Amino acid sequence: MKARIIHFSDTHEPATLEHWHALFDKRLLGLMNSSLIRRRRYHASYLPAAIGYILKNPPDLVLFTGDATSCGQVGEFSRALKMFRPLLKSDIPFIYTPGNHDAYVKDRACRSALERFTRDMSRGERKLSDYPFAVDFPLFRLLVIHCAQPFNPALSCGFMTPETRQFLLDEAAKLDARPLICAGHFPLLKGSSLMNARRRLYGSSGAAELLQDHVIDLSLCGHIHHPYELLDRKGRGEIVAGSLSRTGSMAEITYDSETDVFSVQRIDLDHAN
Repeated sequence: MKARIIHFSDTHEPATLEHWHALFDKRLLGLMNSSLIRRRRYHASYLPAAIGYILKNPPDLVLFTGDATSCGQVGEFSRALKMFRPLLKSDIPFIYTPGNHDAYVKDRACRSALERFTRDMSRGERKLSDYPFAVDFPLFRLLVIHCAQPFNPALSCGFMTPETRQFLLDEAAKLDARPLICAGHFPLLKGSSLMNARRRLYGSSGAAELLQDHVIDLSLCGHIHHPYELLDRKGRGEIVAGSLSRTGSMAEITYDSETDVFSVQRIDLDHAN
């Protein structure tokens, strides 16, 4: 038997100035980044193209590992949700976990918007306080973690709480023959030159060891905008989806239970339809 997962990340709905409060917190830098850098390099058309491809080629699971927005503002979440509506109206299993740009600032309105967005992206089934959680599929078990929280303007990092680390340890200790897949925004392994102190996931050393020791079989994440994977010959390791709106690509992961092998293929949306 085989299972297919389509994984994408970092769509980054463009930011606009929604409130004067934004001029006095991290959103000011985010607005500048969105307007001056991402506007030239990122393409909003890739998200509807990705959803169209998924609806025509439904997998066993669609995984979106966060950064739906640029500054985590109310209007950004509202616009992003409209883009995801066709997928959410389908019966294809869909999992979302927030990125650091979704949990960008401590502003009350922004935090409330993330709460609503999380609920809507889970079809009303989950809220932020439900993370981390596990989902059972016939051929694998999915562990979904949320490590994004507001940091100072100089940082784009995440923090894994002791409770999340313990959750992963407890799940890894269960006697279950199915592979364990961890889904979160931040890479667990330090495989990219961009994974410096400003962008890393703090507090994740225990989780990284579980992945390195193949107790957790696969990590699926985003955050780093260029796609890459660090995999052994059986496809165990980490797959970074990259930014959908920048690269126009998604990762399609197939697990073959007969050979016990994961394989990954990059879907290029410029040539997929």
